[in-house]
This record gives sequence, structure tokens and C-alpha cells, in this order.
Amino acid sequence: MASLAESLAIGTRHHQAGQWAEAEKIYRQILVADPNYSLALHQLGILAMQSGKFAAAVDLFDRAIHNDPSQAALHAQLGEAYRHLEQLTQAEKCYRHALKIQPNLSLAHMLLGIVLRAQGRDAEAAGCFRSALDVDPLMVVARYQLGTLLQARGHLDEALACFEEVIRLDPHHALAHMGRGCVLQTQGKFNTAIGCYEDAIRLDRNYADAYNNLGIVWSDQGRRDEGIACCRRAIELRADYSEAHGNLGVSLQYLGRLDEAIFHCRKAVELEPANAVFHSNLVYLMNYHPAYDGASVFSEHRAWGQRHADPLTTASSAHRNDQTVGRRLRVGYVSPNFLAQAVNCFSEPILASHDHAQFEVFCYSDVSHPDDTTRRLQGYADHWRDIVWQSDQQASDLVRRDQIDILVDLTGHICGGKRLLAFARKPAPIQVTYIGYQNTTGMLAMDYRLTDDYADPPGTTDAFYTEKLVRLPRTFFCYLPSRDAPSVNSLPALANGYVTFGSINNFNKITPEVLKTWAEILSGVPQSRLLLRADMTDSLRRYLGETFESHGIGAERLELVNRLPHREYLELIGRVDIGLDPFPFNGHTTTCDCLWQGVPVVTLSGNAYASRFGGSGLVTLGLDELIARTPEQYLEIAGGLAGNLDRLAQLRGGLRERMSRSPLLDFQAFTRNLEIEYRRMWATWCVA
Repeated sequence: MASLAESLAIGTRHHQAGQWAEAEKIYRQILVADPNYSLALHQLGILAMQSGKFAAAVDLFDRAIHNDPSQAALHAQLGEAYRHLEQLTQAEKCYRHALKIQPNLSLAHMLLGIVLRAQGRDAEAAGCFRSALDVDPLMVVARYQLGTLLQARGHLDEALACFEEVIRLDPHHALAHMGRGCVLQTQGKFNTAIGCYEDAIRLDRNYADAYNNLGIVWSDQGRRDEGIACCRRAIELRADYSEAHGNLGVSLQYLGRLDEAIFHCRKAVELEPANAVFHSNLVYLMNYHPAYDGASVFSEHRAWGQRHADPLTTASSAHRNDQTVGRRLRVGYVSPNFLAQAVNCFSEPILASHDHAQFEVFCYSDVSHPDDTTRRLQGYADHWRDIVWQSDQQASDLVRRDQIDILVDLTGHICGGKRLLAFARKPAPIQVTYIGYQNTTGMLAMDYRLTDDYADPPGTTDAFYTEKLVRLPRTFFCYLPSRDAPSVNSLPALANGYVTFGSINNFNKITPEVLKTWAEILSGVPQSRLLLRADMTDSLRRYLGETFESHGIGAERLELVNRLPHREYLELIGRVDIGLDPFPFNGHTTTCDCLWQGVPVVTLSGNAYASRFGGSGLVTLGLDELIARTPEQYLEIAGGLAGNLDRLAQLRGGLRERMSRSPLLDFQAFTRNLEIEYRRMWATWCVA
């Protein structure tokens, strides 16, 4: 008859061969003979772990430890069972006990690091991973874990070094290739990141996360078709992959495929309802779709606020700011776009024009890759805070420590609602949303929204905002033209012999109805052409060609231009005679850029801010004649301009001077008006 040790050896061989049922049978026979045989209990515990029976594993490891408490590995494996049961405090105790018995047990150091990180104790976790590597420098899993932690904390160079060392030790480590790609993508090294993701996929053809990340980079590079294909592949591999659905939706919108985009964004929300970013992407996208009226769009924004923001607001503490009405106020601006980005055409003049004797200006910068514009903006602020690697809670705590009186959001639900959840924690007594987003935030913590009488006519749109509307006099914005804007050229139609209409807007604003209307304009103006700028993928070119062909407009009358560097973008505008604004979501920066280059823009005004804010500048300039109230008027205005080249040339020659003399470029007056409203908000809070 075999001894217990011999039986254990036989069971272990079955176990190692994957014959788990046979192994379990032998281990249990051993325990019948000796219920306290520690090695059999240990092996049964390992088998239970491998089978996902973690509660059973806890019982088995506990019994083994009771019989042999000196085995550090047993305590570590008991910790692993507790970790899988999400009993992290118990797991931590087990790992620490193992290390008390055997201080150089690298596995226990590494596992303790994982548990500490899961509890948000990153500094301690990093120490554990480093301790594991001190014992065993070749421990690949500890170095990989350290790399992911450093990456999450923003220590990108150190994280990259970890991933590259893992790859050196194990070139087939797909996760490390993925991690390296994530770091390089964050650093803006997109081409190298693409190679990393492709390596990860080569090593693991079913690596859904790698396909998803590759899709993001391709899409961000303007290669939307490739990005969409990668996201679709990720979803094929994992149908419930919420992030891939969300990213697919974001990519589809830039090809004008709004129905599909909303479907996938909504699917992401259904799969992960607690994810505020996915929900922000959905509410943002709904602004573009003509099928959603103001009430339905507001309802979804309010659902976002109720689900993600309002509970944080309820839990926030009271403010203790000095309530002296006339004192110098602390105003903070929060943005991920303090760099060469479109919204700075409108925010930079304010930062440059503040009265610093009356207002102490703080900028909370969420910029990953600062540029020359970032450095210029820093010079306007009394205090510059870099929050790019801070959590929403940390950013909120920083605002409270700075004792900000008025905190201004410049982003809204763009960029996945970045930092709205910091605002939800109500770190400042007065919170304002402005310029970056074309709708309500939907949250109770945001007190005010800045607009004007044209963009939000009094009594018409107020019910669709959770914020109180503050209508600035004359205009809700001022505009800083590009420093490298070329001179206004002569009317292209005079040299070409035909009129060139143009749209330089993001293509997510270009709906089928817009294309149909533009085709009618081309039909009504013989020999005229249309210039469109977008991320021109093969599928988008086909779509546009087929769409205009179905309306009787040949491909020779279309010029489809890809995205261009900023100076070339402005020069491209100079080739346009008449700008065509999309609807129901207007252009804004593009409209201002066109006007500065002498190109009048025809717009169709609607009932919501998103379909009126583009026209606000035209009203300020006294160009109401360019604003249509119906699609028929839109056609009429565009055709009328095209039929009067003398009028077009006159407009072109005078638009820049008209803008220069207008309130749009009177930065000092605009900022004084804004500061008056800040004072009124403050006085209201002080007496409330």
C-alpha cells in the first residue's frame, strides 16, 4: 500500500498534467487517512483556487496553516484566496504574516503591492513592488505591476523603463507591449505607440484591449476608418466591452454617422452606467442629431447630473470664504485646453485682460502636453496649477485649499465631461460654465451659465438649463484672431469664374439634411463648387461622392480636403467665397476665422443655443442679413450672395475692419462686463 507521501506525489503528477478530477480524488483519499495532512490540504487549496472556488480555498488553506503555521507560502496563498473574494483587509494581513515569517519572499511582496494598490495606497504599493524586485530583479510580474502603477501616477519615463525591461526579459509579454504603447500614446509619440499595440496583437490575436487602444490612436490621427475597424474587432472579441463601444461611437460621429454613433455610445452607458465619461459622450453627441429636441436633450443631461454629479454635491461641505462683498475675488479657470486649441480664441483675451487689482486669477491646467500657448497663458495667471495627474477629488481639494470664490468650467461635456465631477464636489461657492460647451451641464452644482440675448433669447431656453443664465451685454464672447493669420485676399470668384462655397467645420455637424441643402445651393448656382474639410477617409469620400451624385452634383464640383496645419487651414479659408454654416449645430471658431479672412458665413438659426451661438457674432457685427430662419431662406441668402459678386467683394474687403472695431475684439470692455457679472454673483452669494 502506498504511503501518504507517495500518494501525494501521484496526485501532484495528475494535478500538473491537468487531470484535476483524479488529483482531487487522491488528495481527498489522503485526508480520509489523515485529516490534518497539511500538504494534501495545501494542494487541494491550490486546486480550488484554480477552479475558482475561493471560499473553499480559504477553508483548506486555513486548515493547512492550523497544522503547519510556519509555512510563509501558505499564508501568501491564503491571502490570494481572500483577494479573489475581495476581502482585501484579510488578504493584507495574510501577506504581512507571510513576510514576517520569510522577509525575502518576493511573491508576498508583490501580492501585497497589488492589494495595497487596490485600496488606493499607491505609495506603499510601489514600495512593495520595489521590495520584490530587490529580492528578485528578474521578477517580471512585479516589474510590470510597478510600471502600470507609475503610469497611472504620471511618472511616464519610469513606467516606460519598467515596460521596456519586462520586454527585454520576456519579448513575448503582450501586456508589457500594451503598457509601453499606452505610455508612448500619452507622451504624444503616436507612431511608436501604434507599433507597440500591433506587437501586442501579434503576440495575442484576441487581445481586445490592444485593438481598442489602437483604434483610439488611429482615430485621433484622423484615420477614422482604421480606428473604427479596430474598435469593431475589439467588440467582436468582447461583445460587452463598454469602452470599445464608446470609442466606436466617438469615431463614427466624425464621419457623420450619428445614428450608429449614438447607438454605440448608448450601448456603452447601458453596459457601464456608473461611467460618467461614457454618459458625457452620449449627451454631447445628442446635441448634433436633429431628431432630438431641446426637452429630450435636456432630459439626458439631467439624467447624467442625477446619476453622476448630484450625489457628490449633496455630500459636499459648506464653504467658509470671507463674505466681504467688495474684496479682491479669487477666480479659477479649469480647462484641458490651455494650449493651441480653438477655445483659446475666446478664453485667452479674458485671461489677458483681467483686472488683477480686483481679481486674483488661478488657472487649473489639465494639459498633458504643454506648448508655447500654454506658456503664454501661464503669464496671465497669478497662480498656475497643474492638475493633469490629479483625481477629481484631489483637484476639488486643491480648489478648496486655494479658497476660490468663483470657479469657471471651460469644457462642459466635451472631452468626456473632463473635470465636471470635480465641480460636482462643489469646491467653490460659485461655479460657472462658459464657452467650451454648447448646452447645460445638467448638474445642480453648477450655478450659472454665460450667454447673451441672441444665443438664448430671454424666456425661450431657460427651462432647458440647470444653471441660471447670465446674459452678457452686447455679446457672450470675444475673439482673438490667429497671430499668423494671412492677409485677406481678393474674392476668388473674380479670378476663377465660378463661386466657391465652403465648410471648414467638424464633420460631425454635417447631417444628411445639411448635405441635401448644400446640393440644392450648388444646383441653383451654375458652375459653383463646394469645398469641404474633414478627416477625409476613403469611406467618407465615397459617402460624399455618392450623396451629391444622388442629388445631381458631380464629383468635379466637390473639393474634399483633409485636415491641415493651422496656417494652411487659414489659407484654405481664403479660397472660399461664401461660407456655409452647418445646422442644427452651428460653427463658432470656424465662423469667426472665416469672417476674419473676409468670408461671409450663411447660417440657419434654430431654437436652441447650439443652433444660435454661431449667429451671435453675426448679430454683433450687424450682419443679420446672413442669418436664415428657415431652410428656404438659407438657400435664398446663399444664392443671393453668389449672384452679386460686387456685394461679395465689398463684404470681403471690409469684414476684418468691421470685426476689429466691434465688441468682439474689444477685450477690455468685454472682460469688464464679465467682471461686473462675477461681482453680482458674489454679492448674491454673500447675502444668501
